[in-house]
Amino acid sequence: MSLNAFKNNVTVLDELTLNSLLAMQDFYLIYDGTAVDSKIGAGVSENSIADYSYAARFTLTGVTELSRIELELDSDGVGADITVQIRSGLTSSDDGTLLKEVVVPKEFIPTTATYWSIPINLTGLVSGNQYWIVVKNAGDAINKLDWIGEASVDASYPVYRRAGNTGNWTTGQNALHLKIYSGEVGELKHGIYGTYGYTTVEYSSETVSKVYRFLPAKDIYGVVDWASGIRNIQTYTWNGEYLKAGVVT
Repeated sequence: MSLNAFKNNVTVLDELTLNSLLAMQDFYLIYDGTAVDSKIGAGVSENSIADYSYAARFTLTGVTELSRIELELDSDGVGADITVQIRSGLTSSDDGTLLKEVVVPKEFIPTTATYWSIPINLTGLVSGNQYWIVVKNAGDAINKLDWIGEASVDASYPVYRRAGNTGNWTTGQNALHLKIYSGEVGELKHGIYGTYGYTTVEYSSETVSKVYRFLPAKDIYGVVDWASGIRNIQTYTWNGEYLKAGVVT
């Protein structure tokens, strides 16, 4: 039984739907973890997701689990939802195998460049293997996201791009900033609930300052409607060690 948000003229208030609100749901918790690979630097080059889809390779070093990733992103205008995929076996002419797909709501991404955490929760991978992060083309010239990177190529972290979301990739693109995490170390970072819902936890020092919650709806015939549903940001106010308020935007 999957938990989803409601949608006007689509969601039926039947036994299955209503019981899903009362039933226990599978959940997975993701912590800060340990960085097992990264491509970072002082580069400030903006790579518009409105212009291209991008694919960036990383190596899963010493572990078989990928808990989360961080991409350095910024938002322009009202932003755009982005679809992030983890793939194996990707080449310039073959998208390989899709392992995981996560949508990040446009409301969550800051307007200044920030390493934004994205829950992945993949297990059973192969230590030492190379995998790919794909960010799909979305947005327009005014409302979009930029993936921040370097002004040069890094052969150890190859990047491809293409116009649109299908077709062959163009190789030899400048390096993009990314961080790869695994394991249970540090603070709670994400909770995954049911099949598609998740939260992202933000801290000020060691105190929770914001919680971001995303729960998409389902459309006709059970297709997930990623553009609708719940996309809340709750900001917490503390008085010393006492939680005083939580305001939702």
